[in-house]
Amino acid sequence: MFSLGSLKTLKPYLWPHKKWLIFSLLMAFPLSALRAGPIPLVKYLVDDILVKKDPDQLLLFPIAFVGLYLLNLFVRFFHFYSIRIAVVRTNQAVRERLNEHLISLSPDFFSEKRAGELISRVTADPMQLDQGIASINVLIREPITFIALFGYALYSNWKLTVLTLTIVPALGLIFGKSGEFVKSRIAEYQARNAENFSVVQETIGGIRVLQLFNLQNTRISKFNQQMNELTRLLLRISRIEELASPMIELVTSFAIALILYFGGRAVLRNEISSGDLLAFFASFGLMINPIRQLTDINSKLHSAAAAMDRINDFLSWTPKVRSPENAVGVNSIRRGIEFKNISFQYPDSTERKVLDQVSFDLPFGKTVALVGQSGSGKSSIVQLMTRMYDVTDGAILVDGQDLRTLDLKSWRDLVSVVSQDVFLFHDTIYENILMGKPGASREEVEIAAKRAYALEFIDRLPQGFDTLVGDRGVKLSGGERQRISIARAFLKNSPCLILDEATSNLDNESEKIVQQSLESLMEHRTTLVIAHRLTTIRNADLIVVLKQGRVLESGTYSSLVEKGGEFQRLLAFTQTA
Repeated sequence: MFSLGSLKTLKPYLWPHKKWLIFSLLMAFPLSALRAGPIPLVKYLVDDILVKKDPDQLLLFPIAFVGLYLLNLFVRFFHFYSIRIAVVRTNQAVRERLNEHLISLSPDFFSEKRAGELISRVTADPMQLDQGIASINVLIREPITFIALFGYALYSNWKLTVLTLTIVPALGLIFGKSGEFVKSRIAEYQARNAENFSVVQETIGGIRVLQLFNLQNTRISKFNQQMNELTRLLLRISRIEELASPMIELVTSFAIALILYFGGRAVLRNEISSGDLLAFFASFGLMINPIRQLTDINSKLHSAAAAMDRINDFLSWTPKVRSPENAVGVNSIRRGIEFKNISFQYPDSTERKVLDQVSFDLPFGKTVALVGQSGSGKSSIVQLMTRMYDVTDGAILVDGQDLRTLDLKSWRDLVSVVSQDVFLFHDTIYENILMGKPGASREEVEIAAKRAYALEFIDRLPQGFDTLVGDRGVKLSGGERQRISIARAFLKNSPCLILDEATSNLDNESEKIVQQSLESLMEHRTTLVIAHRLTTIRNADLIVVLKQGRVLESGTYSSLVEKGGEFQRLLAFTQTA
């Protein structure tokens, strides 16, 4: 259960913009005074102009009235615009912090959490904060306005003012009960809304599967069911919010009735003037607005508090894979990489060992190939070598140094990966290659593309390097996406290279081009290859055969063929497939 106290954690984001917040709060004082300004004018109009029938004074009234609201225009603008600046800047700071934290999380979080929920945390939750932050000036302005109006009413006629206080207990009851209900439902609404994000995100990601299997109606039904639940919950919240306001008006109507009766009787007895009664009545009427405003922000503050709780919960997630304190910087590989009795289980599947006591060496400047059936653990070794995950047992040693003790950023700078599943961002070809080395010159990007044999198809495109590739590179063929990925690796120019089945999904013509560019990329690099087509690793210095997470055999291509073991069986299978 959350409380409004969680809004205190907004301070680091809000405080840098405190000058706008303070200025807005200062403007609340003259604005409150200006809102009470029409009340003396009402008394003046009735007692000094209408009752005395003074035409000379009549001209001054509209001038004073318009002048009052002209001054109100400027004060109100600066009051509201300055808080808007604080709100927008604070929201920006929160979103930037959430995005920064999202990117820092290790892959296990993304396998455990649905993408839609993560999107909701970064986008939807900060939106709930806006009205809560904007309510700060309401909390200052409306009580000041109420006190000013109440003070005038008390000064004008203390007996009538005491009568109005009889409604305070009823108003407190409405505030308390409605706030308690809204508070208990808002967190549930925001959690369900995050689930709705997930359904939409999955629909977008799996649209081809949905259409291929004719699952559109099934998905539509699931979405509609979630929307029905979300709508019912929202209507329950709205019912209380919309009921609270007229209930307040009903309660205040009793006070108005008392004012009309006892105030009217006082006028008839000449105890007060008609202007006094109208001025008092106007001040009481204006007092209702601050009460209504405070009722409205009740739900807004609780919405913001619930959102802030979810934001703080998200920011409390810590990446399991990160640089240790006193991490060792690394800028080169001198002797090589040793996989020493490594075992591994994925965090969300601890009952299954993916790797079990795997050992082999990847010497500097050499090429080692991993082969085996699907599920043998090949790709898991790539995940461990790039430190997306850490080994469960054993160690990966870089020049004798445990990989977990190295600075994570500097290590990943030394490694380039070309995989079968190439991810391209919805940007230009140029920007996608540039990700290999941000800040590289246009010439360097073009040279990298040329070395990856990518210029051939890039030059044929209408916008060349400035062609948008579409979501995940959908506008390019598989071979073209692979060559963009290889160009990215050429530009990065890391001493260590990982090829994760980089040609497995290509046709023969594309494979030939890509293989040619890969061989060029592998020159003078320490390379780990995961091979699907075993004939492509004839020249590997060492081939390690994996089966069910264990090393079954290892050796050169010719020695393994001659041995006639698992490698020979795999080779025969791929040749007949």
